[in-house]
Amino acid sequence: MIKMSRDTGIAMNNYKILDVMKYIAAIMVICIHCGPLFEQPYLNFFIKQIVCRIAVPFFFISSAYFIRKGSDGNPIYVTSYLKRLIKSYWAWSLVFIPIGLDWIHQNLSIAGYLLPFALIYGLIHLGTYYHLWYVPALIFSVYTINKLLKRYSYKILFIIAVVLFVFGSFETYYGLLPEGVVKNCFDLLIQVIFTTRSGLFFGMIFTLIGFYIYDHQENLRLLKYVPLSTLVCTVLLVLEGTFLYSVERLDMNFLLMLVPFSFFFFIWLLSVPYTPKYDTKKIRGLSKYYYFIHPVCIVIVEEIGRAYSLDIFSSGIISLLFVVMLTHLLSCMMLKIKTPLRKVTLLWAALLGIGLTFIIASTFFWFKPMDIVIKFELVPCLWFYCSFILYYILYKQNNKTKEMI
Repeated sequence: MIKMSRDTGIAMNNYKILDVMKYIAAIMVICIHCGPLFEQPYLNFFIKQIVCRIAVPFFFISSAYFIRKGSDGNPIYVTSYLKRLIKSYWAWSLVFIPIGLDWIHQNLSIAGYLLPFALIYGLIHLGTYYHLWYVPALIFSVYTINKLLKRYSYKILFIIAVVLFVFGSFETYYGLLPEGVVKNCFDLLIQVIFTTRSGLFFGMIFTLIGFYIYDHQENLRLLKYVPLSTLVCTVLLVLEGTFLYSVERLDMNFLLMLVPFSFFFFIWLLSVPYTPKYDTKKIRGLSKYYYFIHPVCIVIVEEIGRAYSLDIFSSGIISLLFVVMLTHLLSCMMLKIKTPLRKVTLLWAALLGIGLTFIIASTFFWFKPMDIVIKFELVPCLWFYCSFILYYILYKQNNKTKEMI
């Protein structure tokens, strides 16, 4: 069903533009996680910490919007969706456990017997690798908001979500917190949970926005002012980010202006009059795999650059392009593989991947300059990449064999 604003009659169903934005947002996430892109400090800050920070809120709102759309008239949709998402999350978490264990070993001092507890906590809150936090955050926020909306109004939930988001933003505004009870309590909380970048503090407000936009499309009477509102929020977002440039921060996930900007920006995208002529289903799938795969490609490209003092690989735009190329290659292969994965083929690919990784890693470490320390994360990342390429080759070979028979 095409929904219109009652006052303007403008359609709000440009889903193809949303697919295009998902692809752009996936590349933005890669930009954030890569090394410095530019030599100029402020330009690098502006692109990575202001412009690209719109990506994750967009993913929350978009996911929530379509989940709400799917549940319209289907009361069990949210439950079935979350079950599928949890299943997918468990699978990717298992894949990233070897890489995550290397990261823990290199960055945290944890006794061996505490590793199982660290992994459990990671699954619930942080992810088994740094980029996976988004999935448990989305699961938590969608489940919570869906339940609360059955008992409370949007007004009450927006007040609660805004308060939680503002508290979470202390992570970004840390240098401005005065010494006292509030800062001491926040320090204590951070020591326990490590970051406020979670479904509770970050995800709830954007999930709520996604639900709200779907439920109130027909009543959004200010639609004609959305482009102007988006522009004003963009300017204020840039000003806020610029103000934070010299402020001490624990991280840069929370920008207060992301909330109104994301709201108007998403509505504006829905109502853009231009619709792409081509099928956007592929780039929608690519954006999903970009998200899951890109950290592996970052480690491979940047560590090779560091090991051989190749600046174009270790950081900068060229490095980003190589990361995107590697990510795109593997993502295209995954799109062509029908799920669920064949267990026997996957086992063979993993075993052959170990041998291929051993050859590549041995050669790499043997010829690297002796004074360069390389992250051991490189080894499981190579194994991940090699194994999936080998799985794709075996998968295609098996299909050809069946066709011949």
